[in-house]
Amino acid sequence: MLHLQSFVVLLGVMLWTCAGVYAQNVFNYEEQKNLSRPYTIQVQRFLCIDAPYKETILHECRMIFRRNQRPLLNVSLEAPKKYNYLMIQFQMYYKFKKYQPFLIDIKAEGCELMRDRKNDPTRRWMYGVLKDLMSSIVHPCPFGNRTYNGMGSIKEEYAPRSIPAGEYRMDGIFTSQTNVTLLSLQLFFEARRRGILKSMLEW
Repeated sequence: MLHLQSFVVLLGVMLWTCAGVYAQNVFNYEEQKNLSRPYTIQVQRFLCIDAPYKETILHECRMIFRRNQRPLLNVSLEAPKKYNYLMIQFQMYYKFKKYQPFLIDIKAEGCELMRDRKNDPTRRWMYGVLKDLMSSIVHPCPFGNRTYNGMGSIKEEYAPRSIPAGEYRMDGIFTSQTNVTLLSLQLFFEARRRGILKSMLEW
């Protein structure tokens, strides 16, 4: 008999790798962002880790709480150098007893991403989220030689159409061609099912 943890991971992998329509429904960002989700997201913590950075200057990284509204995520990063290569990676983790990789592990080179999404649903999702949350970074190469300011809130429309209820961590990291970390983010949030039933297995 499968343990609960193994069952959830197996179920997630099966849904994630399912070809065709389901994959489009999960990550076709522009078409799916306005559809309702059967869960709500509550952000708990937002961190910039591994600072100070070698080639960039982090001026601000904090979460601004607001009464009866979503908290704002605020980042200000100065990048004195110019870059013609920027690796961007998003990884999502689900908390069982500890955080383990779950569903999303996307990596793309930023200059190529800004030029062409290649009709790839995952790349369109990454581009869409960056444009909504950190619009200052969405521009053609080169990157850098400026200060990037980003302020936004996490909404359900940024996530897949259905995810298990529970605690998550999303990591975002931006690195140079020489693998120098320019910015590293961690976002902790909880997904809660709408309505009465809030089981982790209620998809």
